[in-house]
Amino acid sequence: MSEFQPIRFGKYLLLDKIAVGGMAELYVAKLEGVKGFEKPVAIKKLLPHLAQDEKLVSMFIEEAKLAALLTHPNVVQIYDLGSLEGTYFIAMEYLHGKDLRALTNKARAKQQALPLTHALYIMSQVCAGLDYAHNLKDLTGNPLNLIHRDVSPQNILVTYQGEVKVVDFGIAKAARSTTGTQDGVIKGKVAYMSPEQAGGKRIDHRSDIFSAGILLYEMATGKRMFRGTDLEILDKVRAGMFQPAEQLNQDLPPHLYTILHRALAVDRDLRYQSCAEMLNELEEAFSMCPVRPSAKLLAQYMHELFEDEMEKTPTVFRRADAMLPGGPQAGAAAGGDAGSQADSLEETKTIFAGNISPGSLRGRLRLGAWATAVLGLAMLAAVLLGRQQAQEPQPAQQQAVAAEPAQSTAAVEEQVPAASAEEQTPTTGEAEPESETTAPPPGQETTVVDRAVSALEKQQYALAVELFQQALEESPDSVAAFAPLYGEALRGEAVRLLEAEPQQAKALLEKAAEIEPDRARTYFLLGKLNTRLKKYPEAIRNYQKAHELEPRFAKVLFNLGFVYFKVNDYAAAEEAFSEVVSLAPPYLDEAYFNLAMVQKLQHKNRECVQNLKRALEVNPENAKAKRYLIRLKTQLRHLRKSRQHQRRATDHQRYFTAQFCQQLYLFRQSV
Repeated sequence: MSEFQPIRFGKYLLLDKIAVGGMAELYVAKLEGVKGFEKPVAIKKLLPHLAQDEKLVSMFIEEAKLAALLTHPNVVQIYDLGSLEGTYFIAMEYLHGKDLRALTNKARAKQQALPLTHALYIMSQVCAGLDYAHNLKDLTGNPLNLIHRDVSPQNILVTYQGEVKVVDFGIAKAARSTTGTQDGVIKGKVAYMSPEQAGGKRIDHRSDIFSAGILLYEMATGKRMFRGTDLEILDKVRAGMFQPAEQLNQDLPPHLYTILHRALAVDRDLRYQSCAEMLNELEEAFSMCPVRPSAKLLAQYMHELFEDEMEKTPTVFRRADAMLPGGPQAGAAAGGDAGSQADSLEETKTIFAGNISPGSLRGRLRLGAWATAVLGLAMLAAVLLGRQQAQEPQPAQQQAVAAEPAQSTAAVEEQVPAASAEEQTPTTGEAEPESETTAPPPGQETTVVDRAVSALEKQQYALAVELFQQALEESPDSVAAFAPLYGEALRGEAVRLLEAEPQQAKALLEKAAEIEPDRARTYFLLGKLNTRLKKYPEAIRNYQKAHELEPRFAKVLFNLGFVYFKVNDYAAAEEAFSEVVSLAPPYLDEAYFNLAMVQKLQHKNRECVQNLKRALEVNPENAKAKRYLIRLKTQLRHLRKSRQHQRRATDHQRYFTAQFCQQLYLFRQSV
């Protein structure tokens, strides 16, 4: 392919062609202004020979007008729409990263699984962007009822800064649009459609939720949800025929299966009714990860995953500034695999790689200076933790402490609140001595922190705690640099000791709270431990602190309501369980049941019955709610009958008393 020469295009300078599709071509460019002002942009130009087609031009303009209304951190931003040199163009946000398909392919090529930490974070950001689009209003305040219609891996971009963007609203439809697509016309990628979309039926925003569920399914299992030829896939999608995620990967947290089942319900009335609802459960699922998902961790993972490409690929901006002709092939510029070329805009949404080279964790530590090692570690080690967990199946012992997600007050006398799904008990084997840890290559030094991270990666929490403490003794002022990792080691060891040595576990958690005071999970675990020890006032303070730090942590409120129940503060328990209900966690039926129980204790029989019925609406198989509702209805029926008999007896007594008084009066009159 001939090398691309920078081209002047109005106020833009086109630096490289990224891809060509059936309708448009995509360039990376920069906007130039007065006094050296520059801004990187992407230019999407309608192909010249299509500029005379009024229908296509109208579609192109409608896409730009629609997308220009979208202003959200998780949606690509449109800057400009214009006509120049006989064709129309769109100037949009320049994004430096890879699409989700390229990301998962790269991980697979390196024989890695995408860490659950990053999968959950990516999907939470996708849901945030889609929820914004679904609720978008026009400039007069009227809902647009926008549907993306093509939520697929190629339309999810992950930047090297850890941003997640939903791109290409090219076939999106606003419900009131006069140029929108017609019912019965299938548009979008077949393998990522909802059953109703594949069947050509009328769709709404819940179609995008099903497509988002497919993305989460494929990131979590590492497998395609629908496979075969296009016609075979179309039939499978219409029927909703796919292998459940638990059959492909049995090591995922149970709560994740619940999220997938609901997002992928064939009946759209059984799906999440909004992306915000799905987002809430994804954020709650963050607690299942070894470290809390974030853009920073995702950026570190992207740097590690694409390190080789980022080192090899110079930026086209530097090339243009140096006035050098030529450039990489379109596929490489687009951020695809080396030597590949994009076939269409639908297949490539990434905007070339840069020349950032963060280096591996070990490489950072080889810089030699203690301070540099600590700071580099704090930036990069968490990525390895998430990746290690995704690559290695969890041992069976690690599920020993994790309890059911919810606890009912109908049988709480001998039970304690449930454990969070994030609690993973480490392996019970003895920690390896320091001398047995992996030795660095010849000529490379290793620090105490380096060995601590290695132990943490292997879930040897006791050894990691010891090494982090040793590092702290050597450099007391450096605790802030590795506080999250030290805290994770302390929490991991505390969970392991929770049953056998609760007092030691409590000391570890208190230490974790001291070095990392803004971590809700630490206070949550302290609350659980103090509940086990029946130190209810302390448990209440712990849960209140966790709730203050993370108000939407539903399990905190659930367990707080349980402790209030134990101390007979039924009004406070009712308030806590009511708030859990408002968050609609996966164990919503249990929350309704517990709310009903504390209302019954306050003689609020009507509210109690209503919430038992709601529990059964959410989960008709909830045996406790079903059994207690029957019992309560029987009690209320007997109570009503008893009151009726009492009223009748009273009426009879009054009648006979009146008769007696009348007879006595007549007798006295006759005398």
